[in-house]
Parts: sequence; C-alpha cells; structure tokens
Amino acid sequence: MTQRVFVDANVLFSKTLMDWLFLLHQANGNMFQVHTTEDVLAETIANMRKRKPGAPGYATSRRLELIRDSLTEVIRDYPGQGDPKAPKFSGTDKDDYHVHAGACAGGANIILTCNAASDITTTPDEESYEVMQPDDFFCLVTKSNPSCLAPVVQYQLAYWTKRPSRLQLDDALRNSNCSAFADEVRKALCQIAITGWN
Repeated sequence: MTQRVFVDANVLFSKTLMDWLFLLHQANGNMFQVHTTEDVLAETIANMRKRKPGAPGYATSRRLELIRDSLTEVIRDYPGQGDPKAPKFSGTDKDDYHVHAGACAGGANIILTCNAASDITTTPDEESYEVMQPDDFFCLVTKSNPSCLAPVVQYQLAYWTKRPSRLQLDDALRNSNCSAFADEVRKALCQIAITGWN
C-alpha cells in the first residue's frame, strides 16, 4: 500500500534532507507519496530568508519551485483550533498544531520531521500517523527496496563532485542527524569505488 508522507518544514529547509527525500521518492515509484501544506512551505522559505537575509530572491523562489515540482500534493486547507472539526492536538509545541492538522487533513500515514514526536503528539497510539525522523525513514525506504540506493548515490555523487567545497555524501548526512542512513550510503560509496559506475 502506498504510504502518505507529510513533510515538515525542517526537512524541506535542509538541502541534504530534501534532496534525499525527493530522490528516494523518485526511485521508488508508488512506495510513498509526499505531501505538505502551504503553511509548511511558507515556514521553509521564511527560515531560508532568516538564515541568509541578503540572498537573492531567486534562491528562495527556485527552492520553492523545486519543492512544489517534487511534491505529490499540497494540502490547501485544514480546520483551525477551536473549530468543531479540528483534530484533537496533544503536542507539546503549540506552533506544531498546523503540522498535526495538515497531516490529519491529508490522511498521512507518516509525519516526517526533525522535531521530537512529542512536539506534535503525546498520544501517538491515538493518531492515524506515525512521527518519523528522516534517518529512520530513509533507512526504512532503502531496506524495503535495497536496489534503489546505489542509483541515487551515483546521481548524488555525480551532482556534488562538480560543486566546490562539498562534503562527502555520508558526512553531509551525519551533519543532518542521519548517521544510520549515512552508514548505508558509505557502504554504497565503497561498493561503487570497488566495482565502478553502473
């Protein structure tokens, strides 16, 4: 069954996490769909602007274009708190209500976030979704379809070797708190070094 994955802004804000998510999505056909809301997109762009206030407009508009092109769906509406139709929110971070509500409105099976699960829900057994960190999700995807990893690693390697001052693929993942997935990528890199490109 195709899983519906609701993506939080902190995943889309990180180029490393965003790239791996969308490339794994592309490489896995109907394994999972990727959804988010306009609010999450706005938060992503606001955080980019906050990090680099002097960056040209193209930097944020291009990122937004790439994200929109890679998403399965943008959920445009969900009930606000206080609305009788609003989903019960038990999270410890009131600013994450929109993530919970958007995921519920979109019928998400998974919320992909760098936040603690308790920020979004303290009653996980009552939710229709599971909160997952990118490291766990990427490992789950590649464990479900091991053959998808090598082509994505090769694509990433070809892209990043042309860029100056780049980190190794696995080091960039470790810096993004994806140490288990970084180990899998490192193994794939070693295999490519031994056997060459496919």
